[in-house]
Amino acid sequence: MRQDHMNIVGFSASPRPQGSTAWVVGTILEGARDLGAQVWSWNAARLDLQPCHACFACKTKDRRCVIQDDMPRIHNSILEAQAIVLGMPIFMGQMSAQAKIFVDRLHPLFAPRFSPSFQEQNAGKALILAFVQGNPEPELFRIYIDYTRQMFRTLEFDVQESVVVTGTRSVMAQDQDGLHARLKAIGASLQNGNTSDHYRGNARRSVPHEPG
Repeated sequence: MRQDHMNIVGFSASPRPQGSTAWVVGTILEGARDLGAQVWSWNAARLDLQPCHACFACKTKDRRCVIQDDMPRIHNSILEAQAIVLGMPIFMGQMSAQAKIFVDRLHPLFAPRFSPSFQEQNAGKALILAFVQGNPEPELFRIYIDYTRQMFRTLEFDVQESVVVTGTRSVMAQDQDGLHARLKAIGASLQNGNTSDHYRGNARRSVPHEPG
């Protein structure tokens, strides 16, 4: 069990400021905070985030992004954190546009180990991926979810959990029976160091809606 208190940052990559994705991220953080973790949360719906310009200015000596929006503040919080909770609604079979912008704008900080832009000091950051979908079938987008996990692993994140929250077209996540406790338990496991080892077996944890 981990004794120190982690610094954990959450990011809700949904266009809805108070939708299911924001609630899922907040609940996971709540579970970690209850055990002493220091948590901070960002909400894409309330931020000015522009797409990457592919100018490669971030690959110059100071490694800073030249876009004048809110992403530099997010970069700073990520650098200070030991773990990230990234919530993504699934739109059209893949991550939202807000999530893709977030991922692309990580370019100044993260790169594959084989890349000349790789930064050892940023590698190994713990990551929980929380996918939120309207469809009730948890396996429907499994190929894409597994691809996304592998993409983050290639960027040298320590992907510890892949959470799939389903059925939000019919019932919002915050109204689904038993989901609050299960998501808090994932946050608690992150703080305690008890999450799954992503190099052994299937790290996916499906959290479907259970009626009644």
